[in-house]
Amino acid sequence: MADGFGILVMTHGDFGKAAMDSAQLIVGEQENYETISVFVVDNLDDLKQEMEEKVKSLDTSKGLVILTDIVGGTPINLASNLLTREDTIIASGVNLPLLLEVLMNRGKEVSELEEVIRAAYAQGLSIRTNKDLEGDDDDDLL
Repeated sequence: MADGFGILVMTHGDFGKAAMDSAQLIVGEQENYETISVFVVDNLDDLKQEMEEKVKSLDTSKGLVILTDIVGGTPINLASNLLTREDTIIASGVNLPLLLEVLMNRGKEVSELEEVIRAAYAQGLSIRTNKDLEGDDDDDLL
């Protein structure tokens, strides 16, 4: 049995797979996760079957966290079919900071993750422009 909840990352293209690969460079190898890449040419019934098979391959005895890329897209629409399961949460808008936070909190209950995910998403966003440089010495940028 895996330590912590199962994770399914469903995104357009190979973004989810690449995000998991990148995250593992930072936090180490992970177990009990799957990724699904969605392409325009994919058949919805085939994707749904793939999703169900990958979820069955996971240890979800401690819950299931599904991360998707954009609200309203095929990945979240398909994943929403899994909300009938107990201890399942779907978060859309996955980015690397959010994924890292989820991976580092795998010991928590799925019910505790909503706040973790909201905070990680908010803290993972930073916007800077050249106006931020006004008054800064060039040495401060290094």
